[in-house]
Amino acid sequence: MTAKEILLEQMASCRNQKNWFVPLSDAVAGLNHNQAAEQDKNGNHSVWQLVNHLLFWNERWLMRLRGEVPPEMSIDNSETFSQDSLDETLWKQSVRKLDKVLADCENILKEMPEEVLNKEAFAGYGATWYEMFTQFTIHNAYHLGQIVLVRKLLGNWNPEQGVK
Repeated sequence: MTAKEILLEQMASCRNQKNWFVPLSDAVAGLNHNQAAEQDKNGNHSVWQLVNHLLFWNERWLMRLRGEVPPEMSIDNSETFSQDSLDETLWKQSVRKLDKVLADCENILKEMPEEVLNKEAFAGYGATWYEMFTQFTIHNAYHLGQIVLVRKLLGNWNPEQGVK
């Protein structure tokens, strides 16, 4: 496999392809807005907060992939774990929007020439696109694992949604 093929497989595994960990599509499947907003007794982030955190950072990466410069950070990272008002429509919008952002990133990578992956991702980043995509998928996989763990702690995880 080429580096690009490996990255595409990792991105699909994070978004909607069952592999050795649960993709976003399964991690949030069947949750309503109340379940998505629920926190465990230890005060860990809710599924909704984790989805919004992923949405925040993946939108910024998508902007970079499109050659845009994201706005300066006006909040610190802890504030990216936000949660919308308890509303089913807003919950579903967050999930759909994250899925679309991940799909857009995947599509941009599909069109990116392999040799570009070894070039600096953007001025001042100090790493290649290959390294950026590696961190992108690691970050997503980490938080997808948290989503599953939160669901298990709250008792709303269906083991049939697990890995293949």
